[in-house]
Amino acid sequence: MGAIKRTLRTILYKFGVAGLAMIAGLFLVPRYLSVADNGIYKLVLVYFQLAATYLAGYGNYFNYGLNRLKIDRTTVIGVIMRIYLQIVIATGILLVIGALFSAYYPILIYALFAVLGIPFAVLFAYSTKLIQALNEIDWLNRLNTVQIFSFVIFALGLTFLRHFLPGISPYLLLLTFSAWLISYAIAAFAAVDTAQRVLGLRLRPAKHPDITPSIVAYGRKTSLQQLLTQFNLRGDVILVGLLAGTTATSLYAMAVTASEVLWHISSSISLLIYARVASEERSGSIELVLRTFRMTMILLLSAALLMLFTVPTLIHVALNGRYDRSIPAFQILILGTIAYGVTNLFTQFCTDQLGKVKFPLYMQIVSILTNALLCVILIPHIGFLGGAIASTSAYLIGFLLSVWYFLHQTHQKVRSLLSFSAADRALLRRLRTRSGSLHDAGK
Repeated sequence: MGAIKRTLRTILYKFGVAGLAMIAGLFLVPRYLSVADNGIYKLVLVYFQLAATYLAGYGNYFNYGLNRLKIDRTTVIGVIMRIYLQIVIATGILLVIGALFSAYYPILIYALFAVLGIPFAVLFAYSTKLIQALNEIDWLNRLNTVQIFSFVIFALGLTFLRHFLPGISPYLLLLTFSAWLISYAIAAFAAVDTAQRVLGLRLRPAKHPDITPSIVAYGRKTSLQQLLTQFNLRGDVILVGLLAGTTATSLYAMAVTASEVLWHISSSISLLIYARVASEERSGSIELVLRTFRMTMILLLSAALLMLFTVPTLIHVALNGRYDRSIPAFQILILGTIAYGVTNLFTQFCTDQLGKVKFPLYMQIVSILTNALLCVILIPHIGFLGGAIASTSAYLIGFLLSVWYFLHQTHQKVRSLLSFSAADRALLRRLRTRSGSLHDAGK
């Protein structure tokens, strides 16, 4: 029963994070910022996420190096933290250059917040990836709530300040970026402290010439893969901003934020199998991925149906109809979100079990090209709704390619993805029984 309790607990944590993200992204920031300012806020965060995601990719070696190759912890930690030190120095140089030019280009002030946030985001990512590789999922669940919980507290404060101090309105965007930056700093330091206590050693940079080239090579490839993944996720937002303006970006980002709540289901399950995909023998890892795919699809389809009935009403009521035009895009994006939510299962198997990082790169490139081409064709004609169609199409293509490659590498049949075994049915019964007992206990 321990595994069942851990699964349900992780899903509950993820839904807690999703709820906080909805509060911040749907019901707080868009209420006190203008639609245009919210568009600027979303675009700056998109560019920040692209940079931070790429640099955070080097932390993926924790799982591969510790669980698959069985390399000494201090060796892997030393090399990756040395990479982090280089990132800090580089961002410091960028901050100085940006500050010098911000007097001539005031928009750079917002970009400086993004640059300053990168070291905190990467530090948080490295620390949590290490904790995840050690399979300390309960600690990881708690840490994943820190940043968004802190930001919600700050956003609530700004919401009240706007009512009591109307003169603060011109500074709300700047204050929102400040709150976002502080929340990342809090999360980063909490993650480092936790990682050090779990490990019983400090995260210090160190030279290891023998292992550094392989870590850098692996990290560069997985970082590129993550960058392409992030661009696939956010390229449509960028293109909406370029082709349709900040107001359209704000409306479209609302649809994206609402649909991405669904990802917390698939990501919570992925957390639970993250270390096992690498550490299991090949046959066991294959069976783990297949079973996880089936269970994840059941949960995603059920949650998507519920969201299609409830989220449009929430958007309309909470935001006084200002974002109603986002609803059709949200309804289209839900389908793509389901496809994306299970794609990572197959790409993780390729990288962490097979050590093959090239296919996920190629898959992402095809998906990105599809997304970009359809955005360029559709957005000028039907507005940001074209971004939703393009994004969903790209996710579906990425999903189909990933499934094909997984089946090809493992010599499995398509029916293996959908055939429920006796063990699957027993697991579903245990989940229903356990969730029922948790519900009764909460009454």
